[in-house]
Amino acid sequence: MSARPGNDAIAYGLCLAAWAYTRRPTPTAEAWIAKRRDGRVPLGDAEVVVTALVATGKGDAAVARQLLRSVALLVEDHPAVRELAGEWLAVDAAERGTWVELHADAAAACWPATPLTYLLEGVARRVAASGAPTRSELLARWLLAPHRRVTFALLEDPATPEPPPAISETDAVEVVAEDAPLPRAVAAQLAFDARGASQTGLAETVRAWDAALADGATHAWLARRALELGAPLGAVDRALREVASAVTDQLAKAADAAQLGAPASAGAVGNELARRLRHGRLDALETGFTRWAQRRHDGTVRAPIDEWREFVALRDAYAHAVVGGGAELRRLAFPHAFSTGSNMAAWLWNARNEYVVSHAISRWLLDEALAVGDTEAIELGHRNSSLSVPTRLGTVQQSTRDG
Repeated sequence: MSARPGNDAIAYGLCLAAWAYTRRPTPTAEAWIAKRRDGRVPLGDAEVVVTALVATGKGDAAVARQLLRSVALLVEDHPAVRELAGEWLAVDAAERGTWVELHADAAAACWPATPLTYLLEGVARRVAASGAPTRSELLARWLLAPHRRVTFALLEDPATPEPPPAISETDAVEVVAEDAPLPRAVAAQLAFDARGASQTGLAETVRAWDAALADGATHAWLARRALELGAPLGAVDRALREVASAVTDQLAKAADAAQLGAPASAGAVGNELARRLRHGRLDALETGFTRWAQRRHDGTVRAPIDEWREFVALRDAYAHAVVGGGAELRRLAFPHAFSTGSNMAAWLWNARNEYVVSHAISRWLLDEALAVGDTEAIELGHRNSSLSVPTRLGTVQQSTRDG
């Protein structure tokens, strides 16, 4: 960790107190930290890091990861504080064996690395990427880092995540090598359920069902069964619709749970699955953004850190939905997000004096405007994002925004 707190020693000291809290959490210590954090307004990177470390002490590592990664959005930059954030993320990823994640965090980081972080980033590059440091270079990093007895094993054989348990021969479900599309679709569905949701497995299953439900042999088999059972006219079409609906329901639940995108397959299952995923995720996003904006009108005022946590949660939900829904969902979701986000950013700047939070929202909206190619939003986003932002490390006088 850095021994140089910089120009804002209180920020660094508060982060160290929160770090100590993670080792021995008590209600009294949490209240002491929260009181001093909430007394520092407007919000900056130190207050977010403090909140993340307190979440760690309370056993909520997922919230800590989310908050520490969100620090990169904030224009206020305490280097010593960000060293703490980077080291926590690096150690957390190393302990979980998620070296690819650690490598991605290192690539996105824009703050200095502590000696320990620098060592772990080198190990992550060796495991997850090309152009990794040589063993001699890694040894040099190890010599500079603390906890050398613990980390020495990483020089030879870094821990990697355990592979998922293999499916036994009795439990495995293989796709049936038959020409008939319907048996292949049933086998693909069983294999998808047995092996767990994946993008490749979802695509194969959807294509198999679309082929089966469009196949003439399937229709003929259902027609024969309808005659044998004395079913009324239209029974075949109704049966096909019911099968497609049931399959789509099951696949949609699995895709949502695993944040999978809709496969490119035009058919009874593929088209409906894409529609459900797109509109379901879009509706959820719009509800979340509307609820966020409503507080500006009903007078509900939250602590700055809670404002930040709500925005970060919405931004992450938006990102997950875009990954699953693709460019089309991104274009559909953006106008509502931009309108709501711009108004909230203006309110936070003008009414709440939360300049750093407001700037982060505007910067994110500009990035999204550039991604979807919305020229009007790009112009407004550039104006809002280019304003000088008052921070504890360098305050300016301008404090108006386009709203």
